[in-house]
Amino acid sequence: MRKTMIALATVLMAMAARGRSEAADAAAFDGRPAFSEGSDKAYFVWRDGRKWFVRWTTQGTERRFTGNVTAEGGDLDSLKRIDVDEERKVVAGGKPARVVRGPRGRAHIRPGRGPVVATRDEDKIDKDGDRRIHWVAKTDADIDGFEFKVDEKVTRLRFVMEIDGSSRAADVELGAKNAHPAENPFVVVF
Repeated sequence: MRKTMIALATVLMAMAARGRSEAADAAAFDGRPAFSEGSDKAYFVWRDGRKWFVRWTTQGTERRFTGNVTAEGGDLDSLKRIDVDEERKVVAGGKPARVVRGPRGRAHIRPGRGPVVATRDEDKIDKDGDRRIHWVAKTDADIDGFEFKVDEKVTRLRFVMEIDGSSRAADVELGAKNAHPAENPFVVVF
């Protein structure tokens, strides 16, 4: 009987732990993580003071990125979707055109890749009131994301981040140390 009670208590504690998110200190998010466009399939989250940055990229396969950020105690301000052209220059600049010799010795020009992308009309990154940002985006060997500010009253941020319907902590990298959260969704405490 005693062993059964201990086993039941262990199961209940594990179930309760899964239902809540482990909180992380906001200082763990300081500094931009290292990542490169098209070579990583992950979310990247960092902060600089009260400004927060969320980016995602894939390994060449089209992926569906969905999620939300919710603030407690205060508001989220200044939501701005990234300028993909500028972001690509920071992450990976374009490639210039080059002359290539074919199998029969003929020269032809292989085009480069400029820092431009397709339109993102089908993607949505929106504020849902003053305390929540929600996104749905498809990304293919590219970079996407947004940034926002938190007001001084915010006490917690809750991040829910999914790639193709899956929310794995291994798919999220935080701050300059590229650390992974203990779980996804995760909570940031100020």
